[in-house]
Amino acid sequence: MMLAVLATTMGLMYACKRSDGMEPDQKLVGNISSTVPNIEKGGPDVYNGWLRFPSLESFNNTMNILHGKYEAPKQLAEWEQLYNRQGFLSLRKLYEQIDADTSEDRRAPTVDSLVKSNQLFYCPDSWFAAVLNKDGNIQIADTIYSFRATPKNQEGYAIPAKYAVELVRGVEPMQIPGAKLHRISFDFLEFPQWQWPDEWHVPQPGDPIVIPNLPICQYPSGNMPNWWGQSGGDIYEGNDGTNFPEHNGRTVKLNYHRWRVGYIFYASAGIRLKMLKHTRFAGWQSVTYADEMVMDACCKGKVFIPGLPLIPFNEQVSPGWPNFARYAENNFEKTMKWTASGVFNEIILEHFNFHFKVNYRGRIAERYIRQ
Repeated sequence: MMLAVLATTMGLMYACKRSDGMEPDQKLVGNISSTVPNIEKGGPDVYNGWLRFPSLESFNNTMNILHGKYEAPKQLAEWEQLYNRQGFLSLRKLYEQIDADTSEDRRAPTVDSLVKSNQLFYCPDSWFAAVLNKDGNIQIADTIYSFRATPKNQEGYAIPAKYAVELVRGVEPMQIPGAKLHRISFDFLEFPQWQWPDEWHVPQPGDPIVIPNLPICQYPSGNMPNWWGQSGGDIYEGNDGTNFPEHNGRTVKLNYHRWRVGYIFYASAGIRLKMLKHTRFAGWQSVTYADEMVMDACCKGKVFIPGLPLIPFNEQVSPGWPNFARYAENNFEKTMKWTASGVFNEIILEHFNFHFKVNYRGRIAERYIRQ
């Protein structure tokens, strides 16, 4: 019943190893007629600096390739390079370039600082960020989708492709005929204080081995509350209560979160672990590496597309735990579920379990979250 009400409400709303010394990609050519032939059959070309997909089917096929072939976000650069010389720079790559300066006296704001001050559009799903260009634009068939940060929030626009020239010239989307605004409020939620044993546990010496023995897809009773954005927090110390060792004299933290986002025609849910150090002047930067990161997760819910019955799903990172691991890693993420629709879609979560364990220079931080 709650899902039906939520679906109806949403329908109404809709109707109303490190980068030191990294060379930047070739600059955008800025030529309105700049195109490149399809590199993959039915794949995109480059037009006005963004990727242009001939159809939603083409977009879905490409996303299936990216999610299936590339396990780590940085591996996506291999696919992006096919389009770089034609003037395409992905939003994912832009994040890397902004944080490429690792000097101790860096003054330019980091990605973290720019996002929190609404100066940079943020997409937590690296696979989707790989197909958006640096300005947050992408074209599917006869519609250009433009995602951007504003002083107060983040917004998405659907713009008729015949007005591409106006968009390239810098005309504001809402001044373009036929453009539609879809507000996006990316909320960095307050750190939830989950309680043992149902949702949250920090293992301690002498604890009964209860949660670790539960299957990762064994969910608690009752559906979880949904959120838009990301849910998680920052950890500055290991399970033993001692702080993570500093990186070149700077404080280090582990950021963990689960995300659930929707960008008009694309929605996804996933998990991420990220090591960051505090720079002297620029904010937090992901340039310090953990010795080992382990993740295990399972999520269950339904996909909402207006006019269609709710589509159930149940996704798991890997069979059993803890065997989904990375070594010498600073950013470890996985898109658990994604969906794309030519109209609008959203992921409705019912449960989202997450287990992770990080070893940073001998300090172990491990958590169990069941929701």
